[in-house]
Amino acid sequence: MERNQLIAVVVVIVVIGAAGAYILLAPPAVQLAEDQNIVNEVIGLPQYLDPHKDYESAGSDISINVYETLFWYEFDSTSTNPTQPMLATGVDISADGLTYTFTLRQGVKFHDGTDFNATAVQMNFWRMLGRGWDDGFGPVWMVAEPILGGQAVEDAVFEYGDLTPQHTAAWENWVENVSAVVVTGDYEVEIHLAYPYAPFISAITYCVGSMISPTFFMAHGGMSPNSTDFYMDDHMCGTGPYVFSEWIQDDRVVVTRNEDYWGKDSLKATHPYAGTIESVTWKKDADYNSRRLNLEAGTIDQMDASIPNAYDFWNNVTNRDAGRTQSLNPEVKLWTGLQTYNIMFLGFNMLHLINQSNTIVQNPFELWSVRSAISYAFDYDALITNIMNGIASQLQGVIPFGMFGHDNDLYMYHTDLASAVTAWNDAMDHGLDAILANLSYTLTIYYNEGNDAREAASLLVKQAIDNIIADPASTDPSQPLTINAQAVEWASYLYQLRNRQLPIFFLGWAPDYADPDNYVGPFVKSTGTYPYRMGLDGSQGENGVLWNTAQVDGWITQAAQTSDPTTRETLYTNIQEAVVAHNAFIFGYQSNEFHLEGAWMNGYQFNAMHNEYYYLYYKVANY
Repeated sequence: MERNQLIAVVVVIVVIGAAGAYILLAPPAVQLAEDQNIVNEVIGLPQYLDPHKDYESAGSDISINVYETLFWYEFDSTSTNPTQPMLATGVDISADGLTYTFTLRQGVKFHDGTDFNATAVQMNFWRMLGRGWDDGFGPVWMVAEPILGGQAVEDAVFEYGDLTPQHTAAWENWVENVSAVVVTGDYEVEIHLAYPYAPFISAITYCVGSMISPTFFMAHGGMSPNSTDFYMDDHMCGTGPYVFSEWIQDDRVVVTRNEDYWGKDSLKATHPYAGTIESVTWKKDADYNSRRLNLEAGTIDQMDASIPNAYDFWNNVTNRDAGRTQSLNPEVKLWTGLQTYNIMFLGFNMLHLINQSNTIVQNPFELWSVRSAISYAFDYDALITNIMNGIASQLQGVIPFGMFGHDNDLYMYHTDLASAVTAWNDAMDHGLDAILANLSYTLTIYYNEGNDAREAASLLVKQAIDNIIADPASTDPSQPLTINAQAVEWASYLYQLRNRQLPIFFLGWAPDYADPDNYVGPFVKSTGTYPYRMGLDGSQGENGVLWNTAQVDGWITQAAQTSDPTTRETLYTNIQEAVVAHNAFIFGYQSNEFHLEGAWMNGYQFNAMHNEYYYLYYKVANY
């Protein structure tokens, strides 16, 4: 029989009971569809395919299907603790928490035929700290900070810049003179930490911990900071179940099944249809209506789900089961209801001056009272209820609900126009009108195109300012203020964001690992991704008091380096309270799961730490 037409034999069982004989029929057999190629239409494609360098969800969604880390998340579980052995079969942690000895899986080959072994692991860690910075915006901080000697490399990057001679010198010294990653056998490697760090395995389970063929990356630029490895930006070579096929810029990325995948036999023993999917295509389509029509017509298999448009698909049933009972359309499966760790926030750029359209202008959001005014005028209920259709909750601080360290007593801003007007008038008393004049009384709020939630949130910011000015008690600008909400293509938006050109920005955060350090680091620590973009270090708080970088960074470092949960919790409370008091962010929402795919698709498993693992997917004909 053809592989795609296999139909299991129906089993007939005769049961003799008190009421006589009756027949039980086994459930209908699975009939696999002839087409086992998945097309997933997405808002945008990755910035890079290099997992040591890429730091956004579009890239990680692809990476987890091509690359593998030492451990992974259980395949059929919502657990966010990475206990599933992948390229490592075990780990021994020393009593002092400073040495991790990994036993590695044998018989694994990279897609180019290179053997996976302890030397490959060592070289990959060397490359992470050499190439994973991306001008300070890369993900390698989560490896560099806890690993022995890594902080010196990070310090060189942030003091002198990525790829500078100082960075290269610090990296070379780390590789040559610091025994951070030590090969102790062909299939055994020790990793030494600078301090005990409980979420270390979780951190290296993020895509930055992916194992790339050392033969491949050495042939295409190497691993040192001064490498020229642009080839790695759009090519891949891992050990995973799919092999990179092509990337056509602004169109699609395609991967195909790895016929020699090391894990196929063991996975088939637990998942009979493992390895059924032959290829996966991530195709760019920024238009929601186009994606929707294509999914409903069955010309694609998945699409980036848009919660603001939930009622196009969702029947408002809250009972989450196999998918279709929550969907209005029998051709579409829908799952919603489980809480994610994904958050959306609005970050204020607090620099004194910013570059807008090649013009240096003064920034109104440097004023604490302006940030306070918008925080009070923002319509949180509209964001959650009207825009997110209730498939979210208002975010309370930088650490999400459900995660250790979340402060449930933390102050939450609410819509209070009187308080907003008071803060606005204070800003006008402290020079806001002159700043607005410098902007020609025009304020533009940018969002990335194709993201309906962020477009709606930008309009809520515009509405907040309009409502303040319209209030009879507010002090009006000397001239009418024009507020625009403008869409920007993702690459351009990301460029402006990274170069600190956006006065206020909208971004989501999906966790790298499920620990509060993964939130306070990127959001609050002075060397983190968003504090740099926002100019948090040196920014003004209430009454002109500057952000206390040394104190808050110290709290974050201390919390990362202690294993005592009570101490950690106290420190995280201090950090969260400091951020709220500074009005650095408008905390938008923490979303619930919202997943759409064709009714013929099978294999979906919700996990707050990753999206689809396609090797366990399969498409059926008899859905």
